[in-house]
Amino acid sequence: MRHLILLALLAVICSCSLHSQMPKGKNIAINLKLDSTISNHEQWVYLHRYDDNEFLIEDSTFIKKGQKEITLYGYTPEEHAYSILFAKKGPIELYLILTPNSCIETDISETDNKINVTKKVKGSYATNEYVDNMKKQSAIHQKKRELYAELSRPDLSDNEEKRIQKQLDIAEMQLDSIEMNLINNSQSPSNVWGALYRFSEKVKRDSLTTLVKKALKRFPNNKRIRSFIYKPKNGLPPETEASKQRSERIFQIIDARINESIKLKEKKEETTTNVNSLTFLSDKGEEVTISKLTGEYILIDFWASWCIPCLEGMPYIKQAEKMCNGKLKVCLISMDKDHKTWKECILKWKVENFINLTAINSKGEQIEGVNIKTIPYNYLLNKDHEIVATNIHQKELLEKLNELMKKE
Repeated sequence: MRHLILLALLAVICSCSLHSQMPKGKNIAINLKLDSTISNHEQWVYLHRYDDNEFLIEDSTFIKKGQKEITLYGYTPEEHAYSILFAKKGPIELYLILTPNSCIETDISETDNKINVTKKVKGSYATNEYVDNMKKQSAIHQKKRELYAELSRPDLSDNEEKRIQKQLDIAEMQLDSIEMNLINNSQSPSNVWGALYRFSEKVKRDSLTTLVKKALKRFPNNKRIRSFIYKPKNGLPPETEASKQRSERIFQIIDARINESIKLKEKKEETTTNVNSLTFLSDKGEEVTISKLTGEYILIDFWASWCIPCLEGMPYIKQAEKMCNGKLKVCLISMDKDHKTWKECILKWKVENFINLTAINSKGEQIEGVNIKTIPYNYLLNKDHEIVATNIHQKELLEKLNELMKKE
């Protein structure tokens, strides 16, 4: 009990400390503790947001090499969404929802070196509620992707299709329930606005008006919530030139970060055709040569954790393997530069039973001979390692394999 009281007192002291250091005209403080993988890079960090059509850089600070802690300051008259950008290493977008007089604390580590980062933080109920709901929704959306992939199988019976459609309807109702809970109970106007926005795309005007009026009972003066049914007479003012310059500056940094993390090695040669001769390292640290793989059919699929079409295709690959009843061997070859992220994605997407290889060596360079220019890209090989098809995905992949299975 004494230990808990001490921790609570320390939290209050830290919060008071941040408040006391708040510069004049600011009412938000964000304290970031950096691990060595982040602090080893000298770089700028930016706190930015949109206010209607206007792009604002609320604060920026320079991290010196070895610096373990930084604090960013901002101002908002009401709850607002913010983003934090690390120019070289760290989150490209750390999403936060902040209220006036917020004092936020969180750690930034190598695991946050991603494009989009949503994580719980000390001092922000709204951010933490958003993260919790995103996790719930993400699990349901993943289930929906799996069901849509299964629904695409050409060998399904009518009863199986009805069963899957019923499960999809249930998943959609679960998503609606999460949004309704926010509208009815959330103390965050930003999270309520997000729920209303998603409903605005799927319900009729009368139903949306009812939901908005319910939300306005808790947040009567919130402009964004009111805007669903009470449009400003003159609309929003156009974006200023200063705003355009600020946004261009930030998005140039974002584009450079993204391009650096996802770009594939450029070569003059055409896309790899002699895939059988290539040797890769597996997620278990073993060398695997494609020519030594055995199976009636072998799917060689190039992908990456940052490639949305690749991830959308994963449920279809799992259905393909299931549909072929042991006659299809799946080999997934990752283009991720970060091997830790690659291995985390294997577990997240539940593809650890496939052969998982990496096309990137320990130096972050593409293995010689892999001339893949775009992903997703795949090869379907027969048992003699002859190419049966290339670059077929999702429903087209299932249809091709179904056609081949019928010939067996």
